[in-house]
Amino acid sequence: MKRNGILLLVVVMVLSLFLTACGSSEPEAAQSSGPAEPTAEDPITLKFLHRWPDELYDGFFNDMAREYEAANPGILIDVQAIANDPFKEKIKVVLGTDEAPDIFFTWPGEFTNRFIRAGKVMDLTDVMMKDNYIDNYVASQMEPFTVDGKIYGAPVRVDGKIFVYNKELFAQAGVEVPETWEEFVTVCEQLDAAGIVPIAFGNQAPWAVSHYIGTLNQKIVGEPIHGAYDPEVGDFSDPGFVKALEEFERIVPYFNKNTNGIRHSEARENWMASKAAMMYIEIVEIPEIQRNGPAELQDNYGVFEFPVYEGGNGDQTLLTGYPEGFVISNTTKHPEEAIAFFKYITGKEVGLKEAKAVGWLNGAKGIAKKGEISDSLYENTQIIYNAGGLVNWLDSGMHAKVTNEYLIDLQMLIDGLLTPQEVIDKVQEVATEVTSEF
Repeated sequence: MKRNGILLLVVVMVLSLFLTACGSSEPEAAQSSGPAEPTAEDPITLKFLHRWPDELYDGFFNDMAREYEAANPGILIDVQAIANDPFKEKIKVVLGTDEAPDIFFTWPGEFTNRFIRAGKVMDLTDVMMKDNYIDNYVASQMEPFTVDGKIYGAPVRVDGKIFVYNKELFAQAGVEVPETWEEFVTVCEQLDAAGIVPIAFGNQAPWAVSHYIGTLNQKIVGEPIHGAYDPEVGDFSDPGFVKALEEFERIVPYFNKNTNGIRHSEARENWMASKAAMMYIEIVEIPEIQRNGPAELQDNYGVFEFPVYEGGNGDQTLLTGYPEGFVISNTTKHPEEAIAFFKYITGKEVGLKEAKAVGWLNGAKGIAKKGEISDSLYENTQIIYNAGGLVNWLDSGMHAKVTNEYLIDLQMLIDGLLTPQEVIDKVQEVATEVTSEF
């Protein structure tokens, strides 16, 4: 009996262990049935990269990120900022790696298109078309983010290129706002004769000169620029490309000295200090003038569009300028969360705050209303909306290799080291090499 009792006890213990193991298997399977919802204790972190490390702009995006986090427990936004030129190199390196941001800034055009071709940017067509969500944006500002019928991004700010001028210096020289290119050159001559530097210009980072050349290319060459800028075509044989550089050479003597040695921002400071009469700037720079320009300048400057080039083959109503925006990495591990934040940061709610905080407009509808934003921002934005169309910045509209060659050669043109024909010959050589890669 004693032995049988011991055997019975062993059997009972084995059965107990077996039943316990069977009972525990069901909860274990339930725990691994799918990803858990993010919580404050176990949050999802999205990397958000933009190109404005300045305190005002970076501070704004950080504020918007904190507001988003507060409204969306379990989501953290890691805001990262890299200045303009380093950004261009950084983004090429990190995309496709573990360091890739989930949402990042970009310039639409060839700068972004190369990433799209490489499969590194998320196709947002279905997201934007669902329930007609795309109707929340100004159509003209979404077009640059549409490639081959697919949508890849949305604007963070709209922009265009204009001249600002000092009314007092114009009055001293007895000149008026020019409407044609020939009148513009004459105004430069008259300002120079009056002892006034006609144009403030800083080209240490040569994207600045690309805006002049891109505008002249469009006005003089016209539609063939699209074939030239297209990396699969790369045809710069139209004589208008050389002509554009020859026309640019006419105004080089009227820039401030040491053009290639100073930054664009330094040139702007000189213009604000009345050390030059005019400057070719982006509309998004107007708030900088209002914030940092001397009080006596605020009612003493005006703006005008790039003068008409009479006899040019291009549409003279077009404006050089393109929106800049955000896209989503195709390798993000959190696509739904990234899309939600993307919609937020490019939407109307943030857009209104952006207009009031930093003086930019994103591409959302209903923001550019008189009375809701500053009069200056409203009036200058109308220049963009009323233009016959927008022409992409030369430095983001072409293949990177061609752009780099163009910009280096343009600096040499300014210094008198290359002729217009030599510049285009060198650009054509690189463009042909790029075309052979497709």
